[in-house]
Amino acid sequence: MAPADRMSYEWTMRLFFQQFFAIARLALLETLRQPVVMLITLVCLVFIALLPVLITHVMGDGQRIVRDSALAIHLMAGLILGSYAACASLRDEVRRGTASAVLSKPVGRDLFLLAKFAGLALVMILFSTLLALAVILTARTAAQDYIFDWWGAAPLLAAILGALVIGGLQNFLLQKPFASRAFGALLILVPLALLASGLYDDQGARTADFGVALSWVSLPASLLITMAILLLAGCSVSLATRLDVVPTLACCAALLMGGLMADYLLGQAARDHFGAALLYGLLPNFQHFWAVDALARGEIPWSYVGQAAEYGALYLAGILGLGIVAFRHMELRG
Repeated sequence: MAPADRMSYEWTMRLFFQQFFAIARLALLETLRQPVVMLITLVCLVFIALLPVLITHVMGDGQRIVRDSALAIHLMAGLILGSYAACASLRDEVRRGTASAVLSKPVGRDLFLLAKFAGLALVMILFSTLLALAVILTARTAAQDYIFDWWGAAPLLAAILGALVIGGLQNFLLQKPFASRAFGALLILVPLALLASGLYDDQGARTADFGVALSWVSLPASLLITMAILLLAGCSVSLATRLDVVPTLACCAALLMGGLMADYLLGQAARDHFGAALLYGLLPNFQHFWAVDALARGEIPWSYVGQAAEYGALYLAGILGLGIVAFRHMELRG
């Protein structure tokens, strides 16, 4: 490659990444500033923290019931949050004409859509991180039947209260957005709550063996759910090129339900009928990401998590490809 061509290529790539990260950063910030994002996160964290108290009939298996319920909340809240955030980030910009103004500059539609998804995906990863830590803490609270280990839920509730106070003070004193500042405080305080909880054993005594009272087996399950949420977020971004919030949420919910029932509905028929086999292959099998039943039998192998990640990445690439095609043929308002 000639020196002039190499310089031109390097300049083009530098411009591409600058535009990509700028759009992704703006998508991240505007999503975090949405009050609904903070509200959903807050409700989920509080509800998960209080699950050991709310679920009273545990039948001698309290930790499993609480953990499975918390993981279900994680998945359903991710579905709702991803659908809303995708439409708020993409559909609203198209409706206001902001997207048309950005694309009037040397910014490609493909780059714009992928950068929007990248910002949304980072929000969903941060959201999932908070809920994954909350699942570990609340599982500790319910580890012993009929006994509440408050070194699990109490630090989590304190972190939530502290984040609200910090967000409120920054909003009042510094005129900063409450939602994004409180969410940022949660990203600091919830890991600190896990750290504080890990310093004490199940009897409440200080221990040198960090995390001895914490149940880490839910981490692979939370990671799998995060993959499912990212897949649903990709579907939401692609659908948001054509649909508003409610239709997008309905379509993603139907896709999730169909994916969870794919083995039951199409697994047997796919062996004998080409049409069923084709539909079975096209429908995302969310059973690969919902591994709660496997937790009841023991730990989830990390090798399985890697295989599920490959499946999810390939399917997500296909979904985003369809979204790019739809966005290319979308009429934008000036």
